Amino acid sequence: MRTRSLLLASSLLVACAGPIEPDSDGATDALDVAIIDDSAPADVAAMLDATESSVAQDAAVADSRDAAFADAGMADTGVADSGAGPSGVAPMGAVSGEIAARDGRNPVPGVAGGEVVFRVDARPSEHVQFFLRFTAPAGSVVMQVDRWNGSRPVELGRTDAGPGLRVLAVFDPSGPRTFWARVRSTTALAGATLEVLRTPFADGASCSSDCARLMQLPLPNDRSRDGYAMDSTVVYRYQFGRRDLLMFIRAAGQEMGRRGHAPVLIEDLSQWDGLTPGTDTGSLRHASHQRGKDVDISLYGVDRQTIWRSFCTIQRSSSGRECVAGTARDFDGALNALYFSRYFATNRVTVSFLDRELIALVVPAARMAVFAPSVLAQFTDGVHVQHWPNHDNHIHIRVSESAGGSAIEWDAYAPP
Repeated sequence: MRTRSLLLASSLLVACAGPIEPDSDGATDALDVAIIDDSAPADVAAMLDATESSVAQDAAVADSRDAAFADAGMADTGVADSGAGPSGVAPMGAVSGEIAARDGRNPVPGVAGGEVVFRVDARPSEHVQFFLRFTAPAGSVVMQVDRWNGSRPVELGRTDAGPGLRVLAVFDPSGPRTFWARVRSTTALAGATLEVLRTPFADGASCSSDCARLMQLPLPNDRSRDGYAMDSTVVYRYQFGRRDLLMFIRAAGQEMGRRGHAPVLIEDLSQWDGLTPGTDTGSLRHASHQRGKDVDISLYGVDRQTIWRSFCTIQRSSSGRECVAGTARDFDGALNALYFSRYFATNRVTVSFLDRELIALVVPAARMAVFAPSVLAQFTDGVHVQHWPNHDNHIHIRVSESAGGSAIEWDAYAPP
């Protein structure tokens, strides 16, 4: 696809918006969930008051949230114990038969009906990426990643979908840490390899160098602290983003976690190769999401949970799925404004997409909040928060691809 770079004022970006929807809608869309038909939300002032509720209320919500995650099928993503124990580095032989993985490609012995376990000891400054490549039938191969919690291995995540590739990534800034990549297959894995790639990484709300490097969003070590999670619909090979976008996701999540709020659910970024998710299967899930600049994120309801759901009565047209006017419900404008503000504060967001009915709740809440003028301006300028179909249940955030954040670059045939 031909690419062009444009140096445009923000107002011109709106005029150049093409008719192609950023996120296609179809029967297999994991975000196309049931309509919520409960009572209408409280007014904006009440929602703002809710963001400052007591720690006791947050603790009660956290308990119900954990139950909701379990009901939603999140067991396969795992949650590491928050306590590191005596050491983040496991004793040698902590897992029977473990193989010390070297950097680069490691041959995977034939494991038909069995398991091979690779061990990696990571420094706190290292993002560690696992690439498992194989030629066996797609559904027969599982890769799982575990983390040492000080006393035992705890599962962080697993993946079993897609042809010829499994990808998972880890990062633990708390200290040196042992991880294991477990490979299981019901058929022989002749010629299979597990590549271990270590990349320097650090958390933060700003990126100063190597910001465009494509990396996989690391599995959360503790979703209540990291502030994000993945549910059973996630496709891990579609969770690759620019370094700066990963930093912003983690920084925003950590801030919400410190305030006691629920972790958001992260869905698609880009494919592992920077292409639109679904390119590998010939069934595109979006019209954009190239080069790691976009991310889809769940929203906060007035119950303070972030499960995938529509926040209105929807109607469908040739353009996609949109809220019927006046039907927005159960959407926490203040809490979502607080979360979005963490991205706007980076001055790297070029645009975000949300249904107009939800925008009508977010903008007044942002006006009533104590945000810096530069952040508030992004809620109200009509550019950084725009209506687009199919965004009644999540927000789509895009970051600039330019070094300084002033230029906007996109594909000539993709939406803005």
